[in-house]
Amino acid sequence: MLFNLNINLSENDYLSFNNFHSFESTHGKKLIIKTRIFFVLAMIILAALFLLVMGLTTFSITYAVLLLLFTLLYMVFFKKILTRNVKTQIKRLKKVGKLPFDPVSTLEFHEDKMVEITALQRTEQSYSIFERICVVKNRYVLLYKSSVSAYILPVTQIEAQLNQEDFIDFLSQKCTNVEYY
Repeated sequence: MLFNLNINLSENDYLSFNNFHSFESTHGKKLIIKTRIFFVLAMIILAALFLLVMGLTTFSITYAVLLLLFTLLYMVFFKKILTRNVKTQIKRLKKVGKLPFDPVSTLEFHEDKMVEITALQRTEQSYSIFERICVVKNRYVLLYKSSVSAYILPVTQIEAQLNQEDFIDFLSQKCTNVEYY
């Protein structure tokens, strides 16, 4: 075993990961832009269709203006709405007892595989599972295993247990797609 990390995650870590993924990462930014464009176009088309079907009456013009105003407000508060939805999802899952992350885990990094040990399971995975690694300065190292799922490694916990530069160098050898933020 080359590296051994004991990871303790909180709801705030999971929320920070989602915010980073959605609003700071290049992949998330592209998705957010596409979503915003689609939503605005859909609302404009809906308002235009309503005006065409109802005619240019006071009611239809008022409805179309309100629809476009709603669209503008939605775009302004989009980040807050998305963040609140993630918080609500975490609370809902916490009540059921199924958090979307393991609060406590141990990650062992061997030459040919990574082993994740949690209270319920032990998982061995090849490094080929990682699509990319994102190093978010002074906050997290994210090991993406899919486009939306990642191992969240807080930098403070990495630095407390091992040399971060050696660890990042090791990961860079295992996954060539390393992004720095």
